Amino acid sequence: MRVKFYREHKYVSAALNDLERKIAKTDFRNSQETEVVLKEWQELSEMLHGHAEYEEERLHGLLEKKGSAVHLLAHAQHEEMDQAFGVIDGLFVLLSKEREEEMRTEIGYRLYLTYRKFVGDNLVHLHEEETKILPELQRLYTDEELREVEHATYQVMTPTEMLEMLNVLFPHMNAQDKEAFLEDIRLAQPEKFQEIIGKIPGLDSNLGVC
Repeated sequence: MRVKFYREHKYVSAALNDLERKIAKTDFRNSQETEVVLKEWQELSEMLHGHAEYEEERLHGLLEKKGSAVHLLAHAQHEEMDQAFGVIDGLFVLLSKEREEEMRTEIGYRLYLTYRKFVGDNLVHLHEEETKILPELQRLYTDEELREVEHATYQVMTPTEMLEMLNVLFPHMNAQDKEAFLEDIRLAQPEKFQEIIGKIPGLDSNLGVC
């Protein structure tokens, strides 16, 4: 099986949808409930920013080196998402300043609609990356060359950081995804792999990792 990127999209998709459901149930007249979804939005938006920066630098850069333009749509979508971040942040600011309950309810409804569209746009974006960018990367590069992208990341990560990453991602993944992550770590950093392999909660002993 070819080396694949974007396996973490399963987690990204779940995180986007989890917050959408939470916003849908929030009583925006209640400041405490509003603060809960604001905190989760801030954590999610920070993660999405970092994810986009990684893709732009590590993956889109590979395509540019080969003269491919397949990534330009994804790049434009990243810019559109940056604008959406500002709109959603602005609605939370309005909520923080508004004291009238009816207006808070109306702003909260606008926030829900805006965020729901943001989720839909993101899911389309994830689909474009996996169905267009990934095949182009696999066409232009060997598996060994593609693995170098992740190897550079694992070189600077500590075992503790690796464990934290896997503990976040693995609940959203199937056995093949888990095997791929563990194999990449084993090949890139065998000593770190040996340090973490026995510490991953609920890891299936049948996973085919040497």
